[in-house]
Amino acid sequence: MNRHLRSGVGVAAALLTLSSLAAGTPVSAHEPPPGAGPAVSPERGAPQGPLPHPKAATNAELPPWPVPEDSARRGADAGLKLDTMEGALQHFHVHLDIFVGLDRVDVAPDIGIDKRTGLLADLHTHDDSGVLHVESHDANARFVLGQLFAMWNVRFDETHLGALTPDATHTYRTYLNGTLVGGDPARIELRPHDQISVMFQGDKVRIKPPASYDFPPGL
Repeated sequence: MNRHLRSGVGVAAALLTLSSLAAGTPVSAHEPPPGAGPAVSPERGAPQGPLPHPKAATNAELPPWPVPEDSARRGADAGLKLDTMEGALQHFHVHLDIFVGLDRVDVAPDIGIDKRTGLLADLHTHDDSGVLHVESHDANARFVLGQLFAMWNVRFDETHLGALTPDATHTYRTYLNGTLVGGDPARIELRPHDQISVMFQGDKVRIKPPASYDFPPGL
């Protein structure tokens, strides 16, 4: 099996039949779910900048998706700022799972990082754990999930996950902290310790989206 598609073995306990999977009431993609915390520490206050609206990538391929060499530049095109140093005015982490059927697709390492120039976007990845790093010099910047996929050059919108599109036997849904999100998933705002699950599933057996992620100490 391709190492970028991790087997669903081990998550069998989370499998639910279609009749028992409760989708719940969708929340808007651009509004936090009930109980969501602020995007930065309370003493600093929530970011006041506009919510980004990056243009979706046009690359529609099946996973695994390689990281383009110009990933950092694509981040700048998506409204992210580039620097050779990680920012500290905002520093938080989000976890992203992508499931295709029963397999977890690795979130590629070094999205938003240009190793040739040392530049990195203020949203980036370091490894394939699915942890997204936000380290920004701008206290008012806001970040959305679509910016990550724009840097990754993967088409990501209401009807596309790369080359995958829903049909009569497959669903395509995104969950935020276990709650179904309606609208364009690219508009989901990133907030500290959110768990985001992008799921392209068959109509018979699905995986229950996780409601949280056990972040390592220090993240």
